[in-house]
Amino acid sequence: MSSPEEATDTVWDVIVVGGGPAGSATAITLAKFGQRVLLVDEQGGAKFKLGESLPPVCVGLVKHFLGDIDAPEAGLCGVFHTAGNVSVWATDQAQTTDFFFTQTGFGLCVDRVAFDEALRQKAVAEGVTLLTGARFESCSRLVDSTSNWQVQFSYGMPVHQARYLVDCTGRRSSVAKALGITALETDDKLFAYAQWFATSAQDDDCYTRIEAGPHGWWYTNRLPGGQDDTTRRLVVFHTDKDLSLARLAASAEGFQQILGDSAHIGPLLADHAYRPLGTIRGAAANSQRLASFCGDAWMAVGDAAQAYDPLSSQGIDKALRSGSHAGHLIHYALSDNSVNDRALGRDNHYIGQYVLQQQQLWDKYVSQRDFYYQTQPRWTDQPFWQRRSSLP
Repeated sequence: MSSPEEATDTVWDVIVVGGGPAGSATAITLAKFGQRVLLVDEQGGAKFKLGESLPPVCVGLVKHFLGDIDAPEAGLCGVFHTAGNVSVWATDQAQTTDFFFTQTGFGLCVDRVAFDEALRQKAVAEGVTLLTGARFESCSRLVDSTSNWQVQFSYGMPVHQARYLVDCTGRRSSVAKALGITALETDDKLFAYAQWFATSAQDDDCYTRIEAGPHGWWYTNRLPGGQDDTTRRLVVFHTDKDLSLARLAASAEGFQQILGDSAHIGPLLADHAYRPLGTIRGAAANSQRLASFCGDAWMAVGDAAQAYDPLSSQGIDKALRSGSHAGHLIHYALSDNSVNDRALGRDNHYIGQYVLQQQQLWDKYVSQRDFYYQTQPRWTDQPFWQRRSSLP
């Protein structure tokens, strides 16, 4: 890890802004090719991030970046096995998808704080320079220089120069917005309200659980490793932020009230004597994408390019895959001696491949999202579900 002083006076091949999974995956991939990479993490170690479940098909990708996740110390990376999914969606009866019969035999539940840190440390081990506690302020194109970009970060830090700039700042898309690129308009207002729970009772449940309700849907997963021999469980309620129930969900009392009306998750918590832990946390969960995924010598990756509804369970998978793909294509573009550094925009052969892939992924995602929401027929008279029948 580098301090601000140690990371100065260097012209980088690539500056990656954002130290989440997409940023780390991009940086790791580029560093393995020998590119000089600066990875900038504004938060310097977040205290809270919503967890996420990954299906078995994602296990190989996680292993690619983190190595043996079955080792005894794997829990330190924030990765835990799940046995399957239990969904109460189209009917009021639970439907179980067992991962036993898949190629890996298990899925994953991710503790995002530990997982993100493990990826950043993997990037450092691969030769990436990590700059923490630095907020992106601005960037400007350079003329008559061997670099394309001059980038300014906070805290009086010196400017940095780079041949290529990557935006991995999540839904904020900070770099893209500084360049005048905005997100496409959407009516999707989905918001996630999260509450941790803890219990001293035994809970061996290894399933990811999803339950539809009149005003949205619930998600819960158990994470081993609580303090003082307790077990932790994350419970998240998803609804539209402008609905009256959203204001109720934002308070501890209101969250408990709504949870009490759930048919399966509420009783599960009661059966294991779970108690609320900490405050309600909120996060945007709507579908969104940039009008342009890249431009001259810059690219948006992960949620900065396009962010998905959590129902898709594709957040981490998309971040790692798009980071790997972006890293490969940026390297190829920078290493192509037939192309100068002023020709690294959408017309570049390699960058153009990235744009095409991102568009195809978005189109596929929207189709799948609409299909899954429309398979829930029980509350079609409620605003939340009525909107899902007509989302763009």
